[in-house]
Amino acid sequence: MFRPTNMKYNKLMRKLLLGVIGLVILSGCSTTKLAKKENKTIEIAIDLNNVVDDKVQVTVNPQKIKEDNVVYQIPAIVPGTYAISDYGKFIVDFKAYDNSGNEMPVKKLDTNSWQVDNAKNLDKVSYWVEDTFDSEKEHKIYVMAGTNIEKDKNFFLNLPGFVGYFQGKKEYPYEITVSHPENLYETSSLINKNTTKETNTGDVFIASRYDEISDNPIMYAPKNSVSFNINGIDVTLAVYSPNNVHAAKDVEEALKKMVEAQTNFLEGFKTTNEYNILVYLFDPQVYKWNSFGALEHLSSTTVVYPETYTKQQLSDGMINGTISHEFFHIVTPLSVHSEEIHSFNFNEPNMSQHLWMYEGVTEYFANLFQVNQGLIDEQAFIDAMQQKISTSKRFDDNMSFTKMSKNILDEPYAKNYSNVYMKGALIGMSLDIILREESKGAYGIRNLMKDLSEKYGAKKPFKDDLIIDEIVKMTYPAVGEFFKNHVVGNTPIDYNALFSKVGVEEKTETVETSFFLDRSNTPFISVNGNQEIYFLKRSHTALEALGVKAGDILKSVNDEEINLQNARQIIGKSFQWKEGDPIKLKVVRDGKEVSLEGKMVKATTQISSLKVQDLGADNPKVILRNAWLKG
Repeated sequence: MFRPTNMKYNKLMRKLLLGVIGLVILSGCSTTKLAKKENKTIEIAIDLNNVVDDKVQVTVNPQKIKEDNVVYQIPAIVPGTYAISDYGKFIVDFKAYDNSGNEMPVKKLDTNSWQVDNAKNLDKVSYWVEDTFDSEKEHKIYVMAGTNIEKDKNFFLNLPGFVGYFQGKKEYPYEITVSHPENLYETSSLINKNTTKETNTGDVFIASRYDEISDNPIMYAPKNSVSFNINGIDVTLAVYSPNNVHAAKDVEEALKKMVEAQTNFLEGFKTTNEYNILVYLFDPQVYKWNSFGALEHLSSTTVVYPETYTKQQLSDGMINGTISHEFFHIVTPLSVHSEEIHSFNFNEPNMSQHLWMYEGVTEYFANLFQVNQGLIDEQAFIDAMQQKISTSKRFDDNMSFTKMSKNILDEPYAKNYSNVYMKGALIGMSLDIILREESKGAYGIRNLMKDLSEKYGAKKPFKDDLIIDEIVKMTYPAVGEFFKNHVVGNTPIDYNALFSKVGVEEKTETVETSFFLDRSNTPFISVNGNQEIYFLKRSHTALEALGVKAGDILKSVNDEEINLQNARQIIGKSFQWKEGDPIKLKVVRDGKEVSLEGKMVKATTQISSLKVQDLGADNPKVILRNAWLKG
């Protein structure tokens, strides 16, 4: 899943949309067994030694082709990105050769597909791959799903950018041979056959089918890693720091603490025996990226962060935030997933309805485990949930979550994607409280996910349109009502009613605020689809005194035109305004320009906060709250 962070607004949107659903290593299907029996292993050779014009060559041996023509495809989209990536844009000089070494005609069908006729004579195809990191081509590939080719220094291989599949042969096994510089070492969860090599110059990776290729990135970098075992899981953290600013050992203890707490939280779950974290730290002087973050995979994650982050920022933001979320994907979709995830269509995707589970429950677990394992207190957890409630209100709160998930590649659903980390997590929280209440504290969403993982598991996908009914049969009618009204349906969730059951109450107070941001840096303005700044419904006394109305599009402040490029600078000036200072705004209201003038008055607003009630240990609400947060 993508888990991006925005450098400009990361305090307001820790996880800018695009998130991330992982694939599953699934082997043993009849197609794969037949392919092995007939020696149909697709052989891939990637040469990282001979970098030419920032490109590397890939050669593909399909074995014997029985069809008259064959189509080779590079993914248009990969699971977890929820946007068309078109990795084929970075494939150049695609050629096919027959058994005598003669070049064969190739027809390019679209950005990501190449057709070879007379395929019975095909011996191999070859092509060159450009990386995405420093490309000048327009594309929508986020850096954590991207590729880097840096001769003798670093190769960041999200494999969909390098390896494709032949139509109809996606279930065939693969063998990938990588030739690489001796000073660079691989980190990957793919099985490496070349374990007895005398020199560090090549690796041979095997996979049961293409989905496994897509789901297992590889990073080659100078040695800078730590490995340890926690509760039966072998964990490796590999870091590439171009200017040698950071060492993997700097965050080792924080990572150990996180993994230990998470595995304790998941006690009883069948998870993974191995987890690899591939970290690329970029130099902001070289790459001017505003968005970065992580993309989860079955038993690994790729992480891209600025090298200028302090060790504490890496520890707090990456370990306690980004990676903790990615790690919980070993529950879903690893152990619980639909057919759409089980056999992902990389070029004509059929999306699942259940982002509330894949991303929402995962994000909820990433918060719940911290209070459950004593890393934070109850109020800190409630504060985090309140922030998610506040942020979720900026999205369409009347949108069916299942409908949004199914149509997430299209508008208006795509622009609501980031809400999977907000309202999606709150759906998980709501279900948890309902389950605990109905079971008198004995059963929560963690129990539900464990039961689902045992019922289905890695090799048995569920039917996308039947899983909610299945969950209701396993639990309580109240769960069915919640799904019908708030997940499939479009009725907003009454969070206060749920919090009341567990002794958490909302309190309102009047506080001073600045003009554009409140004291928690939550804005009174937002940006619409036309990249225009407009005022939100929430307001304060100074805005009201000027006559600002919700929906007004802000055009200028004190005769200075405002846009996304200079908004931060103008907002910064507003912090210096004091009572009595003249203020002049120009806004567009109902298509007409309106001038608003007046003097700054004391800006106050009402804020609501959720507080854990001290009701005594014997209070039924406290007992239920303890079962919810500590059970």
